[in-house]
Amino acid sequence: MAKILIVDDDYSIRTLYQFVFMEGGHETALAKDGKDALEKLDTFIPDLMLIDISMPVMDGTEFIKEVKNLSRSRPELATVPFIILTGENFSKMDLNYGFSKNPLCKAFLPKLTQQTQVRALAEKTLKEYGKM
Repeated sequence: MAKILIVDDDYSIRTLYQFVFMEGGHETALAKDGKDALEKLDTFIPDLMLIDISMPVMDGTEFIKEVKNLSRSRPELATVPFIILTGENFSKMDLNYGFSKNPLCKAFLPKLTQQTQVRALAEKTLKEYGKM
């Protein structure tokens, strides 16, 4: 159905969401950090991205900025929505990162959010973007 890029440094989180989305019939690609995710974008154009914030090498905020810069030369990336799924202090996230100002950020959720809720939100977003 849809293509979803899962970016998280925690192997268990990546594989859990790979299973959750594949169970829903979606194609997935996994990346262990922002740098790895940028490399995946060379061959995998997602319809949605699930992104962690705190990661080594390149964190989620840096990755999002790089995707925005990259979208100038690759317009297919300019409208890819994303969901932040993080273990960071949830109540201070928007203050620290300003995600509410980014129209492509569809939610920022704590990692403890039930997987069924994350998938439902992702699928709702995909429908809004005409990808399902």
